[in-house]
Amino acid sequence: MHSYLARNRVDDGKPLSYGSRYRQLAKKTTATVIVVDDDASIRRALRRQLQILGFAVLDFGSAEEFLTSEIPAEEACLLLDIYMPGMTGIELCKKMTEAGRRLPTILISGRDDTQTRKLMRDAKPIASLIKPFDEKSLLRAIRKALPNQLDLLH
Repeated sequence: MHSYLARNRVDDGKPLSYGSRYRQLAKKTTATVIVVDDDASIRRALRRQLQILGFAVLDFGSAEEFLTSEIPAEEACLLLDIYMPGMTGIELCKKMTEAGRRLPTILISGRDDTQTRKLMRDAKPIASLIKPFDEKSLLRAIRKALPNQLDLLH
């Protein structure tokens, strides 16, 4: 198995071969996906997957850390966990709205209950995803958040 993986590594930025577990965008996008999640393993996994798909990625471990950052000038969207220690994702959405910082937001949560779904609806995100979610659902949500990125996979 190791030799198969070594032979099929992609280091040149080209799409992986047919049958690969991971897909890439037809060409690298200028869009940035900003991941805010308190779980380091989730941030690492999303960073890796989004970079493979051709996105620039910024990630933050808390809402407070994100608030001290600058939003990229080019197209960007926010992939935001709802439940985090300190400021929650919902509180971050409200704070950004009050401050006039507009960023298409995709809410994510590991909880799938009535209260969480209500919080997601009330926050009026571009999309919402329940963890674990697949690549197809993630790309669909990002396409909704970044409609000007015509080169996103369909």
